[in-house]
Amino acid sequence: MGVTLFSSSIGKKIGMAVTGLLLYGFLLGHLVGNLLLLKGDGGQEFNMYSEFLTSHPLLIPIEIGLVAIFLFHVLFAISVSRDSKRARNTRYVKTAAVGSRSWASYTMIYSGVLILGFVALHLKTFKYGDLAGGTLYDLVVRTFSNGLYVGGYVVAMLILGFHLWHAFHSAFQSLGLSARPRLKAISMALGLIIAGGFSIVPVFIFFSL
Repeated sequence: MGVTLFSSSIGKKIGMAVTGLLLYGFLLGHLVGNLLLLKGDGGQEFNMYSEFLTSHPLLIPIEIGLVAIFLFHVLFAISVSRDSKRARNTRYVKTAAVGSRSWASYTMIYSGVLILGFVALHLKTFKYGDLAGGTLYDLVVRTFSNGLYVGGYVVAMLILGFHLWHAFHSAFQSLGLSARPRLKAISMALGLIIAGGFSIVPVFIFFSL
């Protein structure tokens, strides 16, 4: 039953919506932790926060769960994109779709690919990066002292914000709640909050050095 559901077009969209909303929750939690870098306490509270996470007994199961959610979201997105391309196999359908779909929706798969690349680089830099005998805070400060990395990070966050702007509303649309008028405004606000919040950290560190 479950396999049949998620092999259908509607099921894939629901799967993408649910996994996307779960990733939304992770991003908000991750943002709260990152904002501790702005406290100006030399990274004391941020290091306490990171040590709590890395020493938590449920760390590995949670990480496995996050990876699974992320991979399923990517797979659902690829499959939904393929289904959409097959459905738009005539000029009439393509022409009709232009008026009903935003530019953000057309570029979702491309922004998603860029975000996937950023996630890989982000994990390599911070999760698996060389602490060089220091703390995670020291690694973050050392990384964000590089203007090129800061600029690339901010650009990646702008792409993420643009992706999230459409994703939140689209997720609820897939779940049958698109008629609620405030969803688009909430989607835009959340995209700005998440992208802006993550962008503030490297910019603050770079200019406060």
